[in-house]
Amino acid sequence: MSPAGSSVPLEDFIQAVQSQLDNAQARMTLKAQNDRLALTFAIKDISLDLRAHVEMQQGDIRIRPAGANDGDASVFHLVFTAITRPMIDENAVQLSVEDDEDPSIDSLGDALDDDEKQRLERIGVRTVSKLRDMQRQGLERSVGRITSLSPDKLRGALARASRPMVDDVSQDPEGGDGAGALRSRLRVRGRNLLKDGIPARVMIAGEAVSVVHATDSELVLAPAPHQLAGQMSLEHDPRETAQVYFDAVPAARPQPPALTADAVPAEWTPAVAPADWASADPGREPLQ
Repeated sequence: MSPAGSSVPLEDFIQAVQSQLDNAQARMTLKAQNDRLALTFAIKDISLDLRAHVEMQQGDIRIRPAGANDGDASVFHLVFTAITRPMIDENAVQLSVEDDEDPSIDSLGDALDDDEKQRLERIGVRTVSKLRDMQRQGLERSVGRITSLSPDKLRGALARASRPMVDDVSQDPEGGDGAGALRSRLRVRGRNLLKDGIPARVMIAGEAVSVVHATDSELVLAPAPHQLAGQMSLEHDPRETAQVYFDAVPAARPQPPALTADAVPAEWTPAVAPADWASADPGREPLQ
């Protein structure tokens, strides 16, 4: 273990034992394969009685080795046993939370501190969707009582998790053009644009904007002519508002250059006047 007087987390000690048992098992497997043994041995169960002092630091259990004559130490009876892969898959906690649709509670940022997140993880709440499920089931007070988190704190964290996120604001190319377009339309792309099937409330320059089409990742808006640029705010909850500045005013079409006197072609003048055509060409009869 660690030097006398220092402590280590209990989970680090258990993982160190597991790592050495894995190495021993791998060596025995190689030996059996190389020596082509018909019969060999394997590790099935290992029991350890660990005498140590128990400490709590920031919610972590830490152990400190006891001396030979230390009678105040606690005794940990640890049993390591072999299990199969199906047993691991059935009982292990799902740790891979990489889906953007279901982020971990770490995505809540400073809405919860590390200690509060750890308290939620201890009761199996590791993702934002799990926290929402408990809110829909009306378990806020129960969760708050178990984790010592107030319902307002949990609601604030959920408001942060459902806050709209805007990636892009642009004109909708399918919004119509020419005389048939009554209004220009804006296309807003991002995340969390729907909550329980209801689109976020959208304001531009302090005025509400109509939403004509909505998905969780895209909104199509019908702004007034003066709302094509400025500050846009989106919210499901007044406590958590997303704001973005944008400019979707159509660029002015270039005008053709004005013609100048130098650019106007001079009037064509024939080299020979019509009256002089006959004299210029005796064989040609004059026009009547």
